[in-house]
Amino acid sequence: MLYLITGTLNHSLLLDILIIIHYRGYPNLIPYEQKYRVIDSEGKKFNVPDKDIKYMMSCPNSPGQATKLYDEFAQAQDTPVQSIESAIDVNAELLEMAWEEAAEEEESHSLTPASFIELVHAHKASAMEKYMAWKYMQSEMAHIFFKEIKSNGRVVSFKAKTRKAVDNAKETFCRTHQDNNDICFV
Repeated sequence: MLYLITGTLNHSLLLDILIIIHYRGYPNLIPYEQKYRVIDSEGKKFNVPDKDIKYMMSCPNSPGQATKLYDEFAQAQDTPVQSIESAIDVNAELLEMAWEEAAEEEESHSLTPASFIELVHAHKASAMEKYMAWKYMQSEMAHIFFKEIKSNGRVVSFKAKTRKAVDNAKETFCRTHQDNNDICFV
């Protein structure tokens, strides 16, 4: 299986196209002790603990498409929030609308990066749109409306906060961020 991941390995940033040989999990291990056996693009082999992988996406099998996706992924690593907003065409108003929709859901009250893109743009998200939405949903502004839901230490979705929590968070955010933040006027 071919994946594109970001995480840490020996306290260094890991960003690479990895071939996952197999998932080494044993029934008596707790999830954060499980490891992936991987080979990186240079042929080096690693055992990467699941807890050290922050984001993982399937990668195309063709070398050209995999390299293109890798380049986009690497460029997106240091992208500021404003550029992410532009790249996935979202703003404070759409974020608040997504929160209202998620909060009204009967069951989960949560969004994944894919469901966020589908909600605000009415189309299936590309791999990079999912990653950019994942990064955006971890921004300070998104934390006004959503809290992170983790599985084995990895952020997998975002749960809508209650109206009261949002009102309090928005008030605090607007007091501390008085510089041109659209969220304070929504």
